[in-house]
Amino acid sequence: MSSEGPDSTSSPASPPVVEGCYAWPDVEIDPVLRMRALAAGLPHVAADEAVFDRPFERVWSFLTDFEVTTPRYEGIVGRARILERRGERLTLETQSPLLGPWTRFDVVLRPGFCLMQSRIGQVGMAARPEGPTTTRFFHFEGSPRIGRILRPFFAWNIRQDFRRLRELL
Repeated sequence: MSSEGPDSTSSPASPPVVEGCYAWPDVEIDPVLRMRALAAGLPHVAADEAVFDRPFERVWSFLTDFEVTTPRYEGIVGRARILERRGERLTLETQSPLLGPWTRFDVVLRPGFCLMQSRIGQVGMAARPEGPTTTRFFHFEGSPRIGRILRPFFAWNIRQDFRRLRELL
């Protein structure tokens, strides 16, 4: 028996491997698709999306002006303040008229992508241009502590956020 293996005599010699010819393609997933995939793995969140007749830059800058605009469109946020910025990471505190005390969120903020996590809740926002004057926006809210019980409330709140955003944008 040959030391080259059982197939060495029955198949032709393999061509040499040329570096770079078999590399994996570079694939970018847009922020909305990335956020949809993330939300799909969180059974306690409600999610929805909408298309706004405004350019991406306007929509995204409005959504991420946390201290000024978030209390204007987000029904469960009365006040917001940024405590710290470290590149794409932020520490944000919000105060809710419903929950009372300040809640601290760890935030990852990238162009078109924002993920927020606190001890009681998770929020995700993502946007991408649909054209020069329209923007697709995906949003989820939920709480792993409260679980699926409040999903209908979060779904209702997101619809109200979208309604207010249409008025404000």
